[in-house]
This record gives sequence, C-alpha cells and structure tokens, in this order.
Amino acid sequence: MNSGASNYPTWEVKFSIDGPIKTRPIQSFKILKGFRLDDPFYSDISIKNSPYGVVVSVTAFASKADLARKAAMLFIGKMLDALSLKIKLPLFLSLTEDIGYRKYKENVKRIIEKDEWVDAFKDSRLLNEHEPTFLRSLGWYRKGLYTDDSYDKFLAFWNSIEITAAKYHPRTDRTRDGTKNQIWECFKTLWGECSDWPVISGNEHWIDDNNSVRNDISHGVAPITVEYVKQIIEKLEDLEQVAYLFLKGWREKLQIHDHLSSLLEHIGIEAS
Repeated sequence: MNSGASNYPTWEVKFSIDGPIKTRPIQSFKILKGFRLDDPFYSDISIKNSPYGVVVSVTAFASKADLARKAAMLFIGKMLDALSLKIKLPLFLSLTEDIGYRKYKENVKRIIEKDEWVDAFKDSRLLNEHEPTFLRSLGWYRKGLYTDDSYDKFLAFWNSIEITAAKYHPRTDRTRDGTKNQIWECFKTLWGECSDWPVISGNEHWIDDNNSVRNDISHGVAPITVEYVKQIIEKLEDLEQVAYLFLKGWREKLQIHDHLSSLLEHIGIEAS
C-alpha cells in the first residue's frame, strides 16, 4: 500500500484530455501528491494517446469511488492549468474516454514530452501549496482556451487577469479604488509605463473598456446580437495575448521554490 494513504483503498481513475496534443507511446511515472515530509505519498500516472488527445490514468486513495474520482479530477485539472500556461493550447478534461469534447480529430498535434508532464505536475503542486490564488487564475485561463462561447471566453481570460491583480497588486491609495487600478498597477509593475506594454502599447483605455464589457456580460445586460458578439470576438485576440503574457510574467515574478522536493531528494526519496 502506498505510504501516506494506508487507511484507504487504491483506485484507478481514467480521464480523457481532449486537445491538439499527443505524447510518446505510453508514459508512466510516479508523482508526489503529499506535502508532509514525514509522510510523502505518490500517485501512479500513465498517459497514452487517443484519437482526440490523450487518456490519463491516475491512482487515487479514498474510502469510496466517488471521492476517488473527485480527488483525481481535481489533481489532474490543476496539472492541466499549469500545462496550459506553457503550451497555450485548449485542454479539456472529462471522464469520457471514447468521445472527444470537440467531436473532431486534430490533424496537427503538439507532442508533450515526459519531462513536460512531470514539470506540470510539480508546478501545480507547488502553486497549490504556496500560491493557490494564482493557480486559480490559471484555471480561468485554461477555460478561456477551450470554451467555444465568446462571452465565456472573454470572462475567463479577463478573470485570469483580475484575480491575479486583486491578489498581488501593490498596496497603494490608488489600488484601494478597485479592480481597474489594481490591474493598471500590476501591468506597470511588470512592464513599466503604458507605452511599453506588449500588445496594447499606449492604449490607456484598454483596461477601462474591457472592464466595462466584463461588467455588462457578468450582470446580464450585454445585448445578445450578432453585432455585439462580433465586437466581443474582435477583442478576444488581444485579450488572450495580454492574459498569457501577464500570467507568464507574473509566474516568473513569484519566484517560489520547491523546498519539499529539495528536502525529499536530500534524504534519498524521489520527488517526482
């Protein structure tokens, strides 16, 4: 029985990860799940290709099947949040192995190497332990990548920016006034003056305009018309790029380190 989970039976849970990805022929490895140095425990991971992406099998430890399924889905979902920031591709997680989420096969697929899978698991565990708010932002970013609904896509990308800014903004008199100022100051912290911002260089109204759209959609007052949907679609490309660059830059800025893995490796326990 796996250390750290001896009071529970072991379950194997399978998920479909749908997206324009594939992996090398069956990848298998162990991943550290626990956070206690005196009682680390692991999950066995197996990943194989499917017509719509990959199928991942993960061991989970729980008193009953439903709890194992929920725990495993949360575990794999957080890994995909971390992976999405690296590869910028839509990744949808489901329990359905035989039918793709988008119901069509991709002709061009990104090959995810074993070390990329392992790094994504490690990074999600690290963020979950030290920066759960940022990991939640990555979850919204991943949703923005895979959803086909223009309104949902806009809200998801905007939420990824807003949640990060709300948590990490500089504490000043200006940022006490709300979300727009918090985002502005975070952009300044990361990129400098507005004239130097990537994608939206010199556009001083970009934050105000997009925040207004966000409020209209969230409050249900956005008109459901072809013209308005077209306006939203036209904003999505820049919003997606800004969200990606912002999250990528802020992830580097966090500078968190995996002290647990270092300690485990020091005493001779494999951390991955």
